[in-house]
Amino acid sequence: MNRRSLTTGLAALTVLAVAATACGGSSTGGSNGKGETLTVVSAGAPASLDPAKANVGSDNWFVNLAYDTVLRQGPNGRTGPGLATKWGYIGTGNTDFAFTLRSGLKFADGTPLDARAVAASINYSRRNGLNVSWTSAIKSVTAGGPLRVRIHCSSPHPNLPQLMTQVLMVGSVISPKGLASPAAMGTHSFGAGPYVLDAAHTATGDHYTYTPNPHYWDKKKIHWKKVVIKVVANPNSALQAVRTGQADAMAITANQVDTAESAGLKVTGAPNVFMGVNLADRRGTIAEPLKDVRVRQALNYAVDRAAITKAVVQKYGHPTSQISLPGLDGFAADYDNRYPYDPAKARKLLAAAGYPHGFKLKMETQGFFGIDLVTQAVVQQWKQIGVTADVTTDTSVGQWLAAATSKKYPALGFGYGGATSYALSLDWMLPHATAFNPFATSDPKLTRMLAAAAAA
Repeated sequence: MNRRSLTTGLAALTVLAVAATACGGSSTGGSNGKGETLTVVSAGAPASLDPAKANVGSDNWFVNLAYDTVLRQGPNGRTGPGLATKWGYIGTGNTDFAFTLRSGLKFADGTPLDARAVAASINYSRRNGLNVSWTSAIKSVTAGGPLRVRIHCSSPHPNLPQLMTQVLMVGSVISPKGLASPAAMGTHSFGAGPYVLDAAHTATGDHYTYTPNPHYWDKKKIHWKKVVIKVVANPNSALQAVRTGQADAMAITANQVDTAESAGLKVTGAPNVFMGVNLADRRGTIAEPLKDVRVRQALNYAVDRAAITKAVVQKYGHPTSQISLPGLDGFAADYDNRYPYDPAKARKLLAAAGYPHGFKLKMETQGFFGIDLVTQAVVQQWKQIGVTADVTTDTSVGQWLAAATSKKYPALGFGYGGATSYALSLDWMLPHATAFNPFATSDPKLTRMLAAAAAA
């Protein structure tokens, strides 16, 4: 793979703090065996409750409660049954995919959930979603009977099973009533998931209340009479809410782990995101120095990934030079230290490229999840080789996406969830513009290799 596209990567952990006991706080037991209320704290409000317009990663909690998906990704990363019980590619080449739904399914509003409804939902999501690069190869989604759906792609798409899961949300099935009122989907739910948004007890941007879906097909997945997601931007206030029993779960940062554990909370974690700086303008469209591969290499050698990892995420992260995570198909252990910290070598490369005194660079970064801290650390280390960066920090995912795709910033601080090689290639490596490849740069040899791999 073309590793030159990255300046630095930092594999980190999103850590979840959960109350140590099932009783106490708001999660009290009910007489029917279900808990009364589960209260979850979120650092930010969702971009939208519409599955197609929600941000993958940060908005999944809000969407997955109300929308069931065609398939389900389990804790081991494998795809399993969801609304569909049978699925697979047809023939060779990974261009045609089909699945068979369970019989007797209903949406939360009581209307039947059949193949025509599912096909219409997926067609809406592929045409209106935020992540159009993931669905650009899909040319048609059709019903082949009451329970069978077929997806046809114009080019190989080996990632369709994961696309249909709750992780990437394209397979979140929206009811015909929701599709008829797209604007309403931003603030109401129209799904077939285990819960339904209770709009009367929801205040957009502050708290979101969900109650059980009486038509849900798998009653054993409904564990609570009510689920409430509270938006608390201040991480210390959020942790205090869990510590005092006002809430039951939240995502925490690495520097909160000791405090959470000392308070008796259970902390679990899994590698699911990498953070770093992306040298996006590799053709030198607005930043001439980045056109030279020696400059890009110099910026890599100037970064002490181990020191940044220790400072930002302590023992809960892993320094790396690649854009993948252990356990994923694109991970290559020998690339973890592809660019060892060597500022002297960095200076020599800059001098050889004609920049012995460095240069200036504009950057954009995300001001949440510690991404801005990683960016700041990289910028400070670049100063040691004469490269100075003027950094603009965004406070929401939407702001960052708009800035990243504006082609005004040649370098971008980012956070990106762990994904398969195919999904990574769509966002990072192929010749079409995305937030992670805004200048649509590519390598012809790499493009050919990726096409062959996608069809294998």
